[in-house]
Amino acid sequence: MTHGGSARASPVHPQNEQYHPHHLVEPLISRQRTYGTAVQSQQPSPAPTVLGSHIEHPQPLRPNIAAASPVQDADPNKNAGRIRLSISWDVTTFNVWLDLNAHCDAFYKAFQQQAAKQRKSILDRATITIQLKNDKNMPDEEACPLSLAEDDLEADWEMITEWLEANRRDKSPHIYGVVEMEEG
Repeated sequence: MTHGGSARASPVHPQNEQYHPHHLVEPLISRQRTYGTAVQSQQPSPAPTVLGSHIEHPQPLRPNIAAASPVQDADPNKNAGRIRLSISWDVTTFNVWLDLNAHCDAFYKAFQQQAAKQRKSILDRATITIQLKNDKNMPDEEACPLSLAEDDLEADWEMITEWLEANRRDKSPHIYGVVEMEEG
């Protein structure tokens, strides 16, 4: 018995007749359209709704970029783990980018490249120390010493990057440095 009280027989398909499943589907689609029209008349939505048309997708078709990316800081390099150093060496000042996630050799190569452009002299890295400061006027006694001697630089690099991260300024240059040379 069906909902209306009439008995419904299961479809019988004689073997010599061809079976057409769309004959079974058409009444189903018709009922869904009728039901969908009845539901639409109850909803105040101006957009037509087709019931059962929503498909779950494993990935959004249109990603919500605003929700996915956090608010950017004014300085895009802060999020990239890069710090800009303003280094003074006697009367010369130059800037070097430092990647906090890179090996100490990358910093030394960047420093050496800028120093060679500005100073036009050969460097003896074992005699150079950079006094790192978060303020131009910070006394040398409060600065963080960064020796460029190969063994010292490698041994102290983790501590130096932690100090740089903790003491960086929000605006570029993020850290100041003053070069001191030992008599070699």
